[in-house]
Amino acid sequence: MKILRFPALALLLGIGLLAACKQRVRVLKSPPNYSFAFGSKDKLDVRLLHISGITWDNHDNLFYAVNTGSDTLYALDRISRSISEVYPIGAAGDYEDVALFDSAIYILRKDGTITKFTKDSSTGKATIAKVGEMSLAGANEFESLYADTAQKALVLICKNCEADDENTVSAYAFYPDSIGFTNKPIYKIDAGKVDSLSPFKTGKFRPSAAAINPMTKKLFILSEESKQLVIADLNGVVNSVFKLSPKLFSGPKGIAFHKTGEMYITNEAEKGKASFVKFAFKDPAEAARKSAAGVPYNFSTPDEKLELGSHLHEISGMAWVPSQEMILAENDEKGDVFTVDFKNRNDNVRKIKFGGKGDYEDIVYKDSATIYMLVSSGSVVKVNLEKDEVTGVPETYELPADKKNEFETMYLDEARNSLMLLCKECAGEKKTEVRKAYRFDLASNTFDEQPAYVLQINAIKEILNDATAEFKPSAAAINPVDDKLYIVASVGKLLVVANKLTGKPENVVRLDPKLFNQPEGITITPEGDIYISNEGGTGVATIFKFIRQKK
Repeated sequence: MKILRFPALALLLGIGLLAACKQRVRVLKSPPNYSFAFGSKDKLDVRLLHISGITWDNHDNLFYAVNTGSDTLYALDRISRSISEVYPIGAAGDYEDVALFDSAIYILRKDGTITKFTKDSSTGKATIAKVGEMSLAGANEFESLYADTAQKALVLICKNCEADDENTVSAYAFYPDSIGFTNKPIYKIDAGKVDSLSPFKTGKFRPSAAAINPMTKKLFILSEESKQLVIADLNGVVNSVFKLSPKLFSGPKGIAFHKTGEMYITNEAEKGKASFVKFAFKDPAEAARKSAAGVPYNFSTPDEKLELGSHLHEISGMAWVPSQEMILAENDEKGDVFTVDFKNRNDNVRKIKFGGKGDYEDIVYKDSATIYMLVSSGSVVKVNLEKDEVTGVPETYELPADKKNEFETMYLDEARNSLMLLCKECAGEKKTEVRKAYRFDLASNTFDEQPAYVLQINAIKEILNDATAEFKPSAAAINPVDDKLYIVASVGKLLVVANKLTGKPENVVRLDPKLFNQPEGITITPEGDIYISNEGGTGVATIFKFIRQKK
């Protein structure tokens, strides 16, 4: 067994493309509950070079498979994937898929003919019988057969049927216990929608295998020709489309699920042997709970709460002042900094006016003489203080950039005597799904030319096992107790704990949107207690305190 790992690419499979002398990365997502970056791959027996369909038998705890051009039904061991039994099924033919229904195995031929295979449990005697023939007009081609037990039917999905056009793929039902075939489609898949949702341009969606996921009750459909995985509801309504990388899926012709949700995809051989790939099922909610368990805070229940007045309704950044044990808070666009005494419930101990209107997003307290403000474009404003009053004219330092960038996060890295600016979404990041961090050297008052680190969003998705997770940082701070970087994201409602030097996510906590309506600020005390602020929106702005829990 070969364990697949792509650590540099984490959740996604990246394809490097050379264009205009610059490297571009195409991001390939994994379906919900699965990761294409983490799968186990087995080579199959040479008799299965052209494996074209598989199904899982929960009762016998094994797989059944068919091979195009063969006259045999194969039983495969669940663990080793080796052939444990072979059963003749008649003349050799284009057998394309296999499905289990009510303890019987049904085998699909390319022309729509269905053969039933049963085995006596006491004697082991096998029985083969042709039970259905599709009688549609014209030339029709099928490669997908799956069981829908709720409908008491086997469903065939057209690969290429006469009645379909470029925007339609029909599915037909076969009722084993009653009327057999019906010539009217039970549903039609919108191939145009598949095309519009596809993350890349490809040929027409032509199904090569399908199965119902027992955990999600969604229909998973493979298309070998277009290298796509389509997820739909049980009426064929398309929900999402994913690219199947040829590197991993050379010829995806079979799909099956274990009752626990494990997904199995088989590839017929192009070079060498056919392959069998297993992907573990992960529940995003369980993954989130497991990740949150590694963080020494209970972010679902604040230990204390302070409601703020209208002057901090759009609070967008905070900084802890150790000598005073108070918080500096700034209000987006006002050019004002307020001192908040959280302990004594005073949100306006004093106000410092440092400038005019501007899109100020974060604040860093360096010492009693200096604070720094972040402008959303990436500019850093240095404000000099003397006895809590501004002295001189604030100095502005621009991040060198020839394209539009958006920042909401700036934090102090004392060990490197630096300010770190983390993109909310900078130029080019939407396609590559990364967040870059830029270092501002406090000794020279200059920015480094290259990013200090690049945070991979897909690493967050991998931890959560959620390919749809969003992450746009709105605030961050280094925790002096564990020396980790804590990042809050209002868009995505996440708190990420990362390595402060590399930005590599280590834990991810989902923030309850009912509690955290718009988390925009974070600051951490020397003892490790965390304060998170929320803009008011249509309600009241708040600051929550979370006490670090002892292990």
